[in-house]
Amino acid sequence: MLTSHSGEIRLFTVHGISELENAFHLWLESMQARGLSPKSLTGYASEVGQFVRFLREPLNLTDLDAVQPHHIRKWLIYRQQHGISNAQLHNDYRKPRTFWNWCLRESLTTNNPFASVEKPKLQPTLKPALTPDEVEQILQACEGREWTRLRDRALILLLLDTGLRIHEAHKMTVADAQRETVLIRGKGGKQRAVFLSHEVRLAIRRYLNACPFAPTGDAPLWWGKYGALTLHGLLEAIQKIGKRAGLPHHLGAHVFRRTFATWSLRSGIDLEHLRQLMGHSDYTVLRQYLALV
Repeated sequence: MLTSHSGEIRLFTVHGISELENAFHLWLESMQARGLSPKSLTGYASEVGQFVRFLREPLNLTDLDAVQPHHIRKWLIYRQQHGISNAQLHNDYRKPRTFWNWCLRESLTTNNPFASVEKPKLQPTLKPALTPDEVEQILQACEGREWTRLRDRALILLLLDTGLRIHEAHKMTVADAQRETVLIRGKGGKQRAVFLSHEVRLAIRRYLNACPFAPTGDAPLWWGKYGALTLHGLLEAIQKIGKRAGLPHHLGAHVFRRTFATWSLRSGIDLEHLRQLMGHSDYTVLRQYLALV
């Protein structure tokens, strides 16, 4: 089973559990050994855990060998009845299959019920990038000499100019922001170099000069009125900017990454260069942006 204490993921064994549940526990342990982040581990534990519980109750299955293709189909129908999105249904197939493939590799079973169950069709949907007018509205909402407004402007310029994921921006230190090139550790531990333009570094410097906490060196880059911002606090700051800007839709952090990719393609950047800048392992996601260009 999976528990979280002070951000640390811990696994522990419960005696008397079924073969199926024990395999699930061992799989989570292997995922932790691979170095997955606590957030990813918690996500896998929750989503695949629902699948395992469904097999246990109401289907009353306890052994890996007892699970058949029609049980997998019952699971997908059950999830559809709960009104989930097409993307979530796709995950409800993909993540349990990842677990099952691990069981096969570990020789815990030779039974593969997923082999004859087609994965749900995933209709590619890509939300649009920000328009130039929307970007102007957002930047106007960050105007002012108050230090949190300077922080907001620096954050927005950083996201627009680099295409960083929000958790990558959150992990930046004050020392990072003073360099022209920052080494970012992205998904899966992959590293890439990200260039910070003069405009971005100047905006960050103005914010830090006004910040009452006067952070330096390896201190966190992003601060709020009560101290260093958590990732949730950074996301909340972006939402507040969107509300001040009067946008008709919710402003999330990922839209800046989409905007960076879309505008870069419109400017003529080649896919390979953009793939490296975005930190993607292949072109699958990038090709979707071509529809927006």
